Amino acid sequence: MLSDEGITFFRAQARGKLPKAPLISGADGGHWRAGDWSFAIRAAADAANASARKPAQRIPARASAYSFRHSRISELLQLYGIDPLTVAQQCGTSILMIEKYYFKFISSAMRDKLNAIAK
Repeated sequence: MLSDEGITFFRAQARGKLPKAPLISGADGGHWRAGDWSFAIRAAADAANASARKPAQRIPARASAYSFRHSRISELLQLYGIDPLTVAQQCGTSILMIEKYYFKFISSAMRDKLNAIAK
């Protein structure tokens, strides 16, 4: 399931491509490989670190694309209060993994929801 913005993005990526062509391709038009995006991720992290005001705001040197996946799951659960089943489906993981690694975010979001009901 994609947001309207996601649908618009992927429709633009698919425009003019044959059905079996890669949806997102590298500079050579072939399948997207780690070398196509890893330098861009590192450059984005370096740029963010250059403007970070506090050490806690810096992205660790070991950060990878997988790190951003972890951040997104945490954000969906904690900031947006998306239910764990939806997050699991969206991110291609299981509800068990969400519970195992992200339960601390679920409980804080639940408290906020319960408090909102009481008002």
